[in-house]
Amino acid sequence: MQLLRILLVFFFVSAGSAYSQRFMRVDPVEFAGSNIEGKQLLKNIRKAKKLFDRGESSFTECLDLLLECNKFNSDNAELNYNIGQSYLRYGKKGLAKVYFEQVKALKPNINAELYLFLGQACQYANDFSNAILNYKTYVEILQHEGEKRNKEKLSAVFRYIDECKNGQLLSLQSADFDVEKLPSPINSDANDLLAIKDGSKLFFNSDRIIVGDKKPLKEKLSLRGFSVALINGEWASFSVLNDEKKSRDLPIMVAKVDGNQYLFYDKNTGFGDLIFMQKDDKFWTKEMDVFFVNERKSNESSASFTSDGNTVVFVSDRDEKQGDIFHCQKDDDGEWSKPMKFGDQINSKFDERDVFLSDNGKVMYFSSKGRNSIGGYDIFKSEKDEDGSWTEAQNMGIPINSAYDDCHFFPYEGDSFLFDSNRGENGKFDIYTKKLIVDTVIKDELVEPIKKIEAVIPVEKVEILPTVIPVPTPVVEKVSTILTTYKIQIAASKIEMKDAELKKLYRGKESVASSYDGEWYRYSIGNYDSMEDAIYFKDRLGLEKAFIVSFENEKRKKIITNYSLSSK
Repeated sequence: MQLLRILLVFFFVSAGSAYSQRFMRVDPVEFAGSNIEGKQLLKNIRKAKKLFDRGESSFTECLDLLLECNKFNSDNAELNYNIGQSYLRYGKKGLAKVYFEQVKALKPNINAELYLFLGQACQYANDFSNAILNYKTYVEILQHEGEKRNKEKLSAVFRYIDECKNGQLLSLQSADFDVEKLPSPINSDANDLLAIKDGSKLFFNSDRIIVGDKKPLKEKLSLRGFSVALINGEWASFSVLNDEKKSRDLPIMVAKVDGNQYLFYDKNTGFGDLIFMQKDDKFWTKEMDVFFVNERKSNESSASFTSDGNTVVFVSDRDEKQGDIFHCQKDDDGEWSKPMKFGDQINSKFDERDVFLSDNGKVMYFSSKGRNSIGGYDIFKSEKDEDGSWTEAQNMGIPINSAYDDCHFFPYEGDSFLFDSNRGENGKFDIYTKKLIVDTVIKDELVEPIKKIEAVIPVEKVEILPTVIPVPTPVVEKVSTILTTYKIQIAASKIEMKDAELKKLYRGKESVASSYDGEWYRYSIGNYDSMEDAIYFKDRLGLEKAFIVSFENEKRKKIITNYSLSSK
């Protein structure tokens, strides 16, 4: 609290001094002193500033220069601040965390927005607890300056805090699968997104540059369609979706309707409309506008039909200039109803996008910045009840969702799926899928049985031979013994906990053991032979969230909760 008071005084005196994301000046003397190498590296910092101001197109070069300077002097607060900003703006945002933490250690009063940026970096790194702490520090600074003048900033930060609380809850729900990026040539260093699987073919959109392209300005890169085919387990037959003009401005494929008919988004008609297109032997051609969906003064960006073609759901900004989900129904005469907006079981006060409707019209997936999102767009699922009403949309959880933008969920073939996310190394969108887990079965080595020796030869009559005769090794039948023990788990975290944090949880005499399975750090005490002993000691810990875990031969097996000797 003493640190916070100092911060509040400092920021109140210098209010408004640093509330924009700009490159921070690095003092030459503080960075280099009289060191010749350091003075030469100052050129890198000046060049990095120019690249930083240019924006995303120069991010990689800017960051490389700053990281090279950081190798020389990693204790310069302003340099670490600029590296953190670079990651947060254009790269893998969670990587900014370590640099802003260094700034906080070196110069905690460097500016108010340090605590906003550190909160965001922690949120992207799934360190939701520390994100909340830093956001709250930023809130107190803003409130001290004046709630009225900082109303919009406070509203945004309170939303970030809610997202982190959502993340804490969803992190407790374990999934039995993981996700992974699709390989090249589908994913690249550019943005790759909006994947649609159609049999062995996969359609997707990308703003990559390919051989034969006239090199455009990076700021003017636009999405265009590509396709690949799965042949003998490999993605091949890479091709570009072309119209007769072979234009880069071909509309963007967003859904399959039926047969050879697909739905495209045309940004060049109206404010952005949906159109039907189909492919002949070589080229894609426009068939017609989706007239019963499009409006002249609004943007319709995504849609999905049932297999019978009688129901469509779509995204439009016609109501409040933000994306909401609507639906239309075709009657027996082939006439479409007027678009109807879904209620708050689907739509939120934030933006919705990328809707998908199952063939039978009973399951809907979409992306939203609202509801219990853990940051950016999250993917949600709603199902239609027997009475025809839609259930409250549910967050699809981790690992599908993250603090980044997760969009365009496309389920196929059982429980397989595709979706887009910009959680990758360079901050660009990539296409993800459910990770396949292949079980490897190793057969026990077969050992020939030992033949029974009939005769017994007296030892004193055995002649010693010049060569050694190998004696078969007896095979002892293995009896697998299962040793069951019980431990009391007191905490679990995806980030390794510090000793001070553990001491706050548990102040007893038993030592705290830690384990890591590649994703979770788990902390436990004791190693009891019976469950009754474990329960006895758990009841006396006074830790409300502690529970017992059984182990078989030191392998974690089962969680035991809501069990107490005192209740018997």
